Order: sequence, then C-alpha cells, then structure tokens
Amino acid sequence: MKDLVYLSRSYVEFGPFAKKEILDFQKRGLLTATDYLRDEGSDSWVHYQEWLTVVPMPAPKLVKKTADKAPAAKVPAAKKSKKAA
Repeated sequence: MKDLVYLSRSYVEFGPFAKKEILDFQKRGLLTATDYLRDEGSDSWVHYQEWLTVVPMPAPKLVKKTADKAPAAKVPAAKKSKKAA
C-alpha cells in the first residue's frame, strides 16, 4: 500500500502510519525538528517539512452550516383547580 509512511525519531523507526495520520501529527504539533519520514517501499528518509511539500494535501471538507434552532419552549400545564363541593 503506497499510503503508508514510516517516522524516524532519534534513530528509532515508528510506523507504519497513514499519510492522513502524519498530516494530523503535524497539525497537532507532534512532529519535531529532528523527525524524518519515508514512504513505504522507499529507502530514502526525508525531513518531515520537505515531505509535507511533496505530499498531496487532502481537499478540505465542506460543512453545511445550519441555523441553530432554539428548542421549543415548554408551556407549563395549567393547574387543575379543585372545586369545593
């Protein structure tokens, strides 16, 4: 599978990770200046910042916003009056 990536940190190899996971790591600030990545099947390690410039970025998801509807107000039930007999 070509979408898998290995991470090298301090000469220790981790993975495989999906490319989406690596992009998420970067977004969350989990990658460090000493991290290197290589695609599955490749022997070449690339600094993660260089890897980010060549990996295709996923298209942003379009989210349809809907107007927030206020919950319907509950009307208290009328109290039944007791008729004096």
